[in-house]
Amino acid sequence: MFQKIFKKHYSKKYAFVMDIFCLTIAMELLLFLNGSIIVVRGLHDKIIFLFFSLLCIILFRGYSMFLRFTTFIDISKLSFGLLLSIVGYSVYIGADTRAHYNYLLLLFYFSLSLLVFYRLVIKIIYNRTIKDDMRLNTLLYGAGTNGLRVKRALDDSNSIKVVGFLDDDKSKIGRTIEGLPVQSLNNKLQKTSNKGRGVNQIIITTNKLSQKNKNTLFNFFKNKKVKIFKVPSMDNLAINKGAINNLSPFKIEDLLKRDQINIDLDKNKKLYFKKTVLVTGAAGSIGSEIVRQLLNFSPKEIILFDNNENSLFKIKKELENKKTKTIFRYLLKSVTDLNSVEFCFSRFKIDVVFHAAAYKHVYMTENMPQATILNNILGTKNVIDTAIKEKVSTFVFISTDKAVNPSNVMGATKRVAEMYVSALSSENKTKIITTRFGNVLGSNGSVVPIFQNQIAKGGPITVTHPKVTRFFMTITEACQLVLEAGATGNHGEIYVFDMGQPVKIIDLAINMIRLSGLIENEDIKIEFSGLNEGEKLYEELLTDQESLIKSHNKLIFIAEKQKIDNITKTKILQLITDASNSKSTNSLISSIKKIVPEFMSTNPNYKMLK
Repeated sequence: MFQKIFKKHYSKKYAFVMDIFCLTIAMELLLFLNGSIIVVRGLHDKIIFLFFSLLCIILFRGYSMFLRFTTFIDISKLSFGLLLSIVGYSVYIGADTRAHYNYLLLLFYFSLSLLVFYRLVIKIIYNRTIKDDMRLNTLLYGAGTNGLRVKRALDDSNSIKVVGFLDDDKSKIGRTIEGLPVQSLNNKLQKTSNKGRGVNQIIITTNKLSQKNKNTLFNFFKNKKVKIFKVPSMDNLAINKGAINNLSPFKIEDLLKRDQINIDLDKNKKLYFKKTVLVTGAAGSIGSEIVRQLLNFSPKEIILFDNNENSLFKIKKELENKKTKTIFRYLLKSVTDLNSVEFCFSRFKIDVVFHAAAYKHVYMTENMPQATILNNILGTKNVIDTAIKEKVSTFVFISTDKAVNPSNVMGATKRVAEMYVSALSSENKTKIITTRFGNVLGSNGSVVPIFQNQIAKGGPITVTHPKVTRFFMTITEACQLVLEAGATGNHGEIYVFDMGQPVKIIDLAINMIRLSGLIENEDIKIEFSGLNEGEKLYEELLTDQESLIKSHNKLIFIAEKQKIDNITKTKILQLITDASNSKSTNSLISSIKKIVPEFMSTNPNYKMLK
C-alpha cells in the first residue's frame, strides 16, 4: 500500500491541507487542555491564525521541499514561518498580558510539533517502504567529517542504505553518528555478517587509509561477496556528480601499492626543470607515465618518440588538456632506424633521455627473435650511441627483472641491452643509469587487465600454473622511482627497485574475483593452462654475479657494477649484424646464449641450442 502511495511526488496542495489540519488540531488541543484564557476562539479567529501561519510559511519557502525528504533546514523554515505568524497574530489580538504570551508560546510549540511530526512520519515511512532487497546495505569506512558528508549525500538514495560506520580509531568505536553505530573489524561485526544482516558493500571515505588497513579490510570481507568502493576528495565530490556517481571500485592496485614513495624533490627538479627530455616508447604504459610524472618538474620540452600511431595520438589528446607551459613534440618514428634517432637529437637540444621503447610481450617475442633483437638491442644501441655523441647529460635505460637469469627471448635481449649500456658507461661523460623492476600493474600486456576482461565476461580466469609468482608494482610507483634514479644516480649502476614480496598469480586472481564481490570457482571458475613457452615459475632481480647495496632511498638498491669486456661487446655487435641480415632463428638464439650464459630457455625449440 505504502509503495503505491509513494510511487509519485505530490503537489504542494497536499502539504497545505495537512498543515491546516495540524494547526486546527493544535488550536483545539489547547482549548481542551486550558480553556480559561483562549485567544483563538471563534471561527473567524481560527481562520485569521491559519492565514497568518500559511502565509508566513510560504514567505520562508516552507513548501518548496518534498515532505518525504524533510531535513533540519526545512524544519527551520517552518519554525521561522510559525514564529513570524505568532508575532503577527499577537499584534492582531492586542496581546498584552502574561497569560496571552504563555498561550501564544504554547500555540507555537503545539503547532510546530504537529507540523514537524507528520513530516518526519512521512519521511520514516517512505524510507522503510523502499524494499531492502533493492537497497544495498553499506558501511562507510571513516567516521570523520568526510564519512558524515558521504552519509548525508547517500541518505536519499534509492539504491544505497547506509547502515553504519567503520573506523580503526578506538576513541570513535562504540559511538554513533546520526543514529548509526561506529564499529571496528571485530568478532561482533563478523557474527552480524554471518547472520545474514551484513553489508553488501563498503565505501572508503578517507584518503588516509594505510596499506595495512586496506589489506585488513579486504581480508575481513573477501569471503562475503562484499564489494569495496572509494570516493574522491570532497572537493571533487562537490564539483562532479555527487557521491553515487563518483564511486570507484577498490582495485587490486590499492592492495599492492605502497603507502607513500618519498623522492628527492629538489634533485628531481634540478635535473628536469626547464630541460629538454626525450622519452622513447612514450606512448606505451611506462613511457606515457614517465611523461606525466615529468610534468611535476616543469621541463621545457618533452619529445615523445614512438612508432605506434594510435597510442601516440591517444597520449597527444590527453596532454592537450594539461595546464602546463611544457612544450610537447611528437615523433612517429622507430628506434631501430638510426637516421630517425639522429634526426631527433640533431633537431632538439636534448638534456635527458628515458629509453623505454622495447618489445616486452613474452609470447610474441618468443616467436619473433629477429624483430626482438633489432628493437630491444639495436634500438638501445642507436639511442645510447647518439646520446653519447650529442653529449646528453643523463641517459636512463628501462630494463626488467626478466633480464635476470632469463628464460625467454624478451628477457635475454633486455639483458644483452643492459650489457651494452654497461660497456659504454665507463667510456664517456654521459651519466648512464639502468633501472630494473618487475611487472607493472595495468601495463600493456599485464595479467591484470587480462583477468579484468575475463571476470567481466563471467570467466573462466586462466592461470598458467598454481605455483607461478611474480613481482608487482604500480605504474605510478615504478615511474616515480625511475625519475628518482635518473635524478640521484651516479654513473654506470643498475638501480633495482624494491618490489616487495612476490605475489602468487593464483592469489592475485582470487583477490580480483573477491574485489568484484564474487567467489572463485562458484561465480568465476579458475583454470590452469600450463606455462607458456619462455615462462618460468618465478622471477629474480639479481644475477649470480651481482649483489645489492643500499641507496639514499629505501625503495631503491644499487647492483654491483659488472664489467663487460671488449670480446662480449664485439659479440653483441655481431648479433645485431646477424639479425639485420636475417640469419636463422637457431643461429640468433645460439649467439644470445654465448653472450648471456645464464640464458636457460624454457622453450622446447631453443633448449638444446648452444
